[in-house]
Amino acid sequence: MVYSPLTVTEPGEPESFAYPSITEDLNLVWDGLDGDIIGPIHASAASVHLYDNNRSQFRKIASVEDVRIDCYVTESRFAMICEKYDKGGGWIGGGAALVLNAGSKILAANRRRGKALTGHLRYAWLRQILFQRKEGFLGMEALRFVYQSEGAQMYLQLTLDKTTDSAALAHELMERTVAYRKADTDPFDSEEAEAFERLLAAGRVIQEKGTMGKYEFPTSWPAGSAAQFAPPAAPSKNAPQEPENRN
Repeated sequence: MVYSPLTVTEPGEPESFAYPSITEDLNLVWDGLDGDIIGPIHASAASVHLYDNNRSQFRKIASVEDVRIDCYVTESRFAMICEKYDKGGGWIGGGAALVLNAGSKILAANRRRGKALTGHLRYAWLRQILFQRKEGFLGMEALRFVYQSEGAQMYLQLTLDKTTDSAALAHELMERTVAYRKADTDPFDSEEAEAFERLLAAGRVIQEKGTMGKYEFPTSWPAGSAAQFAPPAAPSKNAPQEPENRN
């Protein structure tokens, strides 16, 4: 089964590297790899897409619209939570791909049991980060994360609050991804190390009209994997300390 970063979660589920956990108060559970956290950043829609080889195009496998998704940028992952995911356009996803709207008795029961729509993408899994700036009155701020699962190419796309600068956010995510990959215990060969350094040195990408700006990473791990290479702490706390000047 391919990995979807949008899943319905309830308190008490076991903590794992692959999926986020939540508290009884429906807040995300942070771990020792998260370190400095930026957020919440608000999104109003999210969708997961899978490349269909038979059709030679992406198809949508899960989505939620017209809701408030609280997004967080940590030092190890991009994490999301949406408590009232039955509002607006409703939630499309899960094995049966059900459409659950605001009046659904199923969703009302789920809310009584205290569930939330959650998700995360760890930086080790990212192949590309793309962004789209708002252009004119009809434009939008959007963010896209490209990753692999079970040999298939997939992406998560978010529609951000119009006050959010998607270009600045994508650059911050790129820098944090590189910092995480340099801190994890999976060793780079010389070509990988040089490619990551070139990505940092190139600075912010300028989006050309009619396209999405893009940061591409030289290597990545399939979604849900690479727990064995996680650093012992958040990159900022795992960085080598400067020698103390005792003069």
